[in-house]
Amino acid sequence: MVKFKNLGIILTSTAFTVSLFSPVSQASANEKVASERIEIQVASTDTKVSKSTLIKKIHEIFPGKFDFVKDTDFHIGTGHYFSDDKTIRYDLSFNKTVNGRDIHGSFTFKGDSLELESFYYEPANKEEAMYPAKYSETEAQTIADDFLKKIPNTAGYKLQEDDFDYYFNSSRPLSEPIRYSFVYAPTHDNIPIANYRISIDVLANGEIASFYRYSDSISQATFDRVDQKKNESDVLAQLRENLSVELRYVIDYDFETGKQFAKLVYVPSSGLNGVHALSGQWQSANGFTSQVPLTKKVEKLSAQPLGPRKNGITIAEAEELAKAMIKTDSNNNAKLEISMVDERENENGETIYSIHYSYSYKNSSVGTSLEIKKATGEVIHYNDISKEYSTSDNEGVKISSEAALTKAIGYLKEYAPSYLHEYSKPIDEVEINEYNDDYNFTFPRIVNGIPVSGDGLMVAIGPDGSLRSLYISSQAIKNWPSPNKTFSNEQAKESYSKALNVQLQYVKQNSKDKKHFNLVYTPIFDDSQFNQIDATTGEWLKPVDESKEKFVISHPTAANELNYLLKQNILDVKDPANFNADQAVTKGEALKILLKSVSYGYFGNGDGEKQSFNNIDKNHPLYGVVEQAVRMGILQPANQFDVDATLTRQELAIWSVIVLQLDNVAKYKDIYKLNFADAASIDPAYTGYIAIASGMGLIDAQQNNFNATKSVSYADLAVSTVRLAKAVQENKGDRNFYY
Repeated sequence: MVKFKNLGIILTSTAFTVSLFSPVSQASANEKVASERIEIQVASTDTKVSKSTLIKKIHEIFPGKFDFVKDTDFHIGTGHYFSDDKTIRYDLSFNKTVNGRDIHGSFTFKGDSLELESFYYEPANKEEAMYPAKYSETEAQTIADDFLKKIPNTAGYKLQEDDFDYYFNSSRPLSEPIRYSFVYAPTHDNIPIANYRISIDVLANGEIASFYRYSDSISQATFDRVDQKKNESDVLAQLRENLSVELRYVIDYDFETGKQFAKLVYVPSSGLNGVHALSGQWQSANGFTSQVPLTKKVEKLSAQPLGPRKNGITIAEAEELAKAMIKTDSNNNAKLEISMVDERENENGETIYSIHYSYSYKNSSVGTSLEIKKATGEVIHYNDISKEYSTSDNEGVKISSEAALTKAIGYLKEYAPSYLHEYSKPIDEVEINEYNDDYNFTFPRIVNGIPVSGDGLMVAIGPDGSLRSLYISSQAIKNWPSPNKTFSNEQAKESYSKALNVQLQYVKQNSKDKKHFNLVYTPIFDDSQFNQIDATTGEWLKPVDESKEKFVISHPTAANELNYLLKQNILDVKDPANFNADQAVTKGEALKILLKSVSYGYFGNGDGEKQSFNNIDKNHPLYGVVEQAVRMGILQPANQFDVDATLTRQELAIWSVIVLQLDNVAKYKDIYKLNFADAASIDPAYTGYIAIASGMGLIDAQQNNFNATKSVSYADLAVSTVRLAKAVQENKGDRNFYY
């Protein structure tokens, strides 16, 4: 229900005949994310675990927590495993409505011991997890710590306090509950074990919201002895002596506009992954070596552009090509079914055919899709999932790495020839998959003679020379930073050398002994494994803006709200030293703060849209924000929108009511009565909006005056924005919000 604290309203029949809630339209992005793991379903007749057994496990782990869920409310999923992990998983979930609120929970159990692998819970009382937080981050950590103790095989797991939290650092709407994320890593002799971790999320109301174990148990593992490790100073000297840096383009992403862009950076040579703490050998992608792994020179796959595989392809031709690639051999005993062929546009604006297909076996099934570019008939996404069930005897059949590379290039020439002139032969070491012995090659894109990280042709070749997968991630980047305006390699190397340190950790290499962990000194720079140097400025590019972390806003009445918006990346203070929270906020800045507070901050890049205001074109920094406001109905298209004009209190009332989708009832001004001392001076057209905004406590009166035309300060906006976000969450049960 909509909650009003103090609303003077004259109830008439009109109030009950208007449509209170109308959905807001919003464009959605059609994105394709490449799956890293292929899920293979197991027939229900082949699983040995019953629904009642899984329910019992839930009550053991969460005593009393889910007593309100009846056994009939739980739904068991089909058992499944992954192409790289044959351990069977079992899913159990429930959806239940309590007091008009939807509650959802899902659980995944793994293996014969039914170890909890993942858990997700969305409770009914999410309003209690909104600002101000009922539980602090410190209190939430205690809750997470206590929960971890209930999970078997977690002795020795420790909180990773320096772990970069991508969820926290991305734009999270204030209308979503406050969520604290904690990552734990196992340790041996107090040394962390790399790539083995558990994540736990706790809501600010004290509820465990999610749990995920990213790796297997290490209870049977063996470890290098710590007392045999080399001195840290000796390893640092070894690293500095062999340190080299190189230029790379990296692809980054602007979440507000949806646009990708390139940065030019200096990075350490890719071979310097680490040093074995006992032998002093270099860590490579496939083991340890006495030779420093060196980056190979750039060698284009084709000196000249090649023609496309086909100049245009029909949907029928695409289906025939797919059939030829996904046909099964007689050893598979599989029934192939193409379920759908659809046509869509990818993030580069290219038309793609997606062929969705599956193989059905006696006791299981597996499905995926193959993608073909319409304009060129070239394959841009393919996974050979039929090999998961093949009974062909390839024991002992394994081609060499060089032969596999030749095969990979041959497949690229056959299926995607027009890309080859922009890409190089692999410059980094080939990775060999420890599960199936596939060779995984990455052919990097080359721009201005410089490799591009995040843009490559990826090809996997089976040990028998077959094509196991092909994926093209070519990005449509228009502007590439010039390599002619960079700091020198020597300067970058000196910066890296000064910042060099090492972190001791256990690492499992791709080796025959898959249960043994090697002790490795991993290089870190300026206390982070993720740091890079901007090649144009010489500055470190860090994942977290430390200046923002240190900056604290002082204000007599709105300090908490202002700092909350600042921490959540909603408020952007470019000049902390001169920031004045009592300064009037402009319409453009206020609109950006308001929309980021109730959305995930993606406002689109304007592709395919009609410009709504003559003075706000696609090059304007607030174009996406303004157009999103138009889609939501906050703004109406007109000749001009004055983004630099100050926002008034009555305008804030209108915007807030539209965000809550209450504008259909607000426009019936005659059913409202305003009790402010200055009510007579308020334009009647704003009566309903001001009544609702005031009645819901979104905007406070000022000494019994509303002061409709007075400017809104940053402090005022912060307080109102936090209250609006909470109102959005509280009223989600009434209607759907599309932002």
